[in-house]
Amino acid sequence: MLFSIAVCAQDPCLRAGLQRHCQDYFARRADSCLVEPMDSPRALLDRDAQNARYHLYLIELAGQPGGTLPEGLEAAMELRRRGRRTPLAFLARTPAWAYYAYRADAIQYLLCPPRYESVAALLDRAVEPEYGPALTLPTAAGLRVLPFGQIEYVECTQHIVHFHLTSGEAVASLSQRVPFLRLATPLLADGRFIQTHRSYLANLAEVRLLTAGEVQMASGARLPMPQGRAEQVRQALLAWQNRAR
Repeated sequence: MLFSIAVCAQDPCLRAGLQRHCQDYFARRADSCLVEPMDSPRALLDRDAQNARYHLYLIELAGQPGGTLPEGLEAAMELRRRGRRTPLAFLARTPAWAYYAYRADAIQYLLCPPRYESVAALLDRAVEPEYGPALTLPTAAGLRVLPFGQIEYVECTQHIVHFHLTSGEAVASLSQRVPFLRLATPLLADGRFIQTHRSYLANLAEVRLLTAGEVQMASGARLPMPQGRAEQVRQALLAWQNRAR
């Protein structure tokens, strides 16, 4: 599959830099990508109206805090209204628009100038499940391959492990004769999961709120979190957010 990326930025240096980072990322995987640069949010919406489709949108947010919403943000919201569920990420020179950006369901918000490492971490998420790590799970229906990026949280009850996916589906394992933590080892080793309770794992990328005694996920699910684990979970979430920037 040729991974296609729309890079929408008014700044020509930013456009060129993003294109170079994307091409370098795929070259290191002995693969290639198609990057289409655009110099305005209007151009992006026009290409969408022409049925151009991409696997990722990278959109610059140009504007001053306190003014009207950046055109790039309005364009992203328009894409969502048109039903485009493609992953998108924003690049800005200030964190002022971050709250609004996540209302457009952005997977990342990067500050300019973006470092290669930050763009690579973003692309790691965007290309899943094509290249990302996955878990092979025996189920009653046969073997299921579950990409890590599609697992929102994991719950173990009565020797059955339930994988709750970001799509809303729940996939149950066969009855397990090994400790839960042994099955969870590859997820914890990946770095994006944290154990919130002896029977729960949470995908840090899907955590939306930590409150007393629980972790709230993007789907609205609430996972128990004993007081003794609260600081560990908080530190893991902060480290994940810093890594993703």
